[in-house]
Amino acid sequence: MRKLALFLAAATVAAPAFARDHDAPPPPRDDLRAVSHLLSDPRAQAGIAGLVDALTDAVMQTRVGPLADLAPDSDLRPGDTLGDVQRRRDPAYRQRLRAETAGAMAVLGRATGDAAAMSDELRATVARVQRVIEPYQR
Repeated sequence: MRKLALFLAAATVAAPAFARDHDAPPPPRDDLRAVSHLLSDPRAQAGIAGLVDALTDAVMQTRVGPLADLAPDSDLRPGDTLGDVQRRRDPAYRQRLRAETAGAMAVLGRATGDAAAMSDELRATVARVQRVIEPYQR
């Protein structure tokens, strides 16, 4: 379930990046800082967790009961959904999914902030290297 939560969260956050033109320049560091700020906001984390929860709910309503005949030794019952099966295996899976999603967004927010900070440092490094090699380019 943890992998599903992280996948859904990452897919939600990464969707705009996938929609971008491949030849487009990378986002400016100010955009990275804005994303970092947003993902570090507990309200945004709760909103994303709510979205993941709603997506999970939609998937977990999938009826799997008809497979009970194919797996007689399983815990599937004829009227089961994926949610029914998961609730029997882990009654607190929804609460854990929500908490883990918010935590994953907080980590992603910190990582994005670090990426913005590194872009500043890398830009400064490039400038230093250019100053060093400039006399040799004449």
